[in-house]
Amino acid sequence: MCKKSNEFTVIAETKRICLVNLEESHIEPLNLIWGDESVMKLCGGASDFSKFHKTIQAYSEQQLNYGLSVYGVMDKKTGELVGTAGFNWYGDPTETELIYHFRKKSWGLGFAFEAASLCLEIAKNHSSLLRISASVDSRNAASLRILEKLGFRFKAIQWFEDTQQEEPTFELLINDIKSKGMEEM
Repeated sequence: MCKKSNEFTVIAETKRICLVNLEESHIEPLNLIWGDESVMKLCGGASDFSKFHKTIQAYSEQQLNYGLSVYGVMDKKTGELVGTAGFNWYGDPTETELIYHFRKKSWGLGFAFEAASLCLEIAKNHSSLLRISASVDSRNAASLRILEKLGFRFKAIQWFEDTQQEEPTFELLINDIKSKGMEEM
């Protein structure tokens, strides 16, 4: 169900999921992720639905400019958009931030770890990328475990304007991904 269509392009896939470019057709399903207060409560709160179009456009530009972006995560079994995962860029081509968000009904099924692993597998071949950072609300035990399992190392506690709180930050060096091999994670 994740083959290239008129709606989206598949970036990468596993047996259960595929990462696709976010497109306008994903705006409604994104409301079940970014627009759901229970999903986003530890990530600064739900986003305004009216901003999704601009967010998709920004991620499309990131894909063009950097070769990596935030993607939609499709469940191959159902064909549904169950989450988003990928990379935010802040102007430095050597460093990006890994993020992931998933619909509440898909929590606990391993999709976040699977999608984040797939994103890191893509990133390890990126020509200029040296470091991937991640931050997580310290109350989000599941995301903390995912980052640990992926090999991220604690870096510092940092203040974030968007969430209005301090959060632990982590980093993973691209050379660590290449030397360890994602299949071992």
